[in-house]
Amino acid sequence: MGENRKLNYILAIGLPEQQAHLLEQNFLAVENAGGSLESLPDPCLYLYGCYDREVCGTKIIKRPAESFLDDFLQYPPQETLLVTAEACCLALANTYDIASVACLIPGQDACLREDGKTLEADLFAEGFDEIGPVYLERVYARHHRLPWKILETKRCIVQEFSMEWLPDLFSLYAGEGMTDYIEPLYEYEKEKEYQRAYIENMYRFYGFGMWIVRHRETGELIGRAGLECREELGGELELGYVIGVPWQNQGYATEVCTAILTYAKEKLSVTQICCVIAPGNERSVRLAEKLGFALEKELVLDHRLMLKYEKKL
Repeated sequence: MGENRKLNYILAIGLPEQQAHLLEQNFLAVENAGGSLESLPDPCLYLYGCYDREVCGTKIIKRPAESFLDDFLQYPPQETLLVTAEACCLALANTYDIASVACLIPGQDACLREDGKTLEADLFAEGFDEIGPVYLERVYARHHRLPWKILETKRCIVQEFSMEWLPDLFSLYAGEGMTDYIEPLYEYEKEKEYQRAYIENMYRFYGFGMWIVRHRETGELIGRAGLECREELGGELELGYVIGVPWQNQGYATEVCTAILTYAKEKLSVTQICCVIAPGNERSVRLAEKLGFALEKELVLDHRLMLKYEKKL
């Protein structure tokens, strides 16, 4: 599916007043924070229900609940996400392949079944404290198997890997000295199979992983960086990074890794993180120390002696 697909319409229908209010406030918070920021998604929120009809923001429109079915067909399914507590509306999302969030009301399961049929949703939610435009944008992306944009820095975009970047990934790893201290890629077809499984399983299960780093101005792939949970490290989260040869010694690794550490702390509630470096990789050692990591111990991973560095967030 093409990455040019975009979420333009969020339809909220039949939500309890408290959840509708939280959703509205979360949208207003983003809008008031500055809609000019490139990292902010920009879909409109249409609130259908018995709420105050006053329009509260440029991207929030309130409409009577009874007008929903008449309006429904004007929203292209591939550009729409539905948030609902109504089984009949969730059934529409199932029928038209619309990304959806089902609002669960304690003591009721009306949103789960209709005519004896179990209905599907991309997310079943009770609390709406965290549900705003960025969160819903990610629900939409998962539904359509589109990569998440994780964060932006002054010069870079960090996002999930998607298969159209595979040739660029091979070009990146072909740079002189790129695999002196890190594992090379598999041969092309095996790497393609590996990356497809990684996208489907790692990203969907954990919500994080190794991401790609793109230059904000040119859009080109300049490296990889991210977070992984390795069994060999007892499940401890590990920071990994690699920057392509043309972009080394320009501060990109520091810029991106600093942002990822902040993301890990603020978005994932991580309190401690490690990185594992091969002896002799002085460039990575200097970066780790610059980021505030301290050498903890030597260990053997995959039959290789490695240095484990730790940092508390």
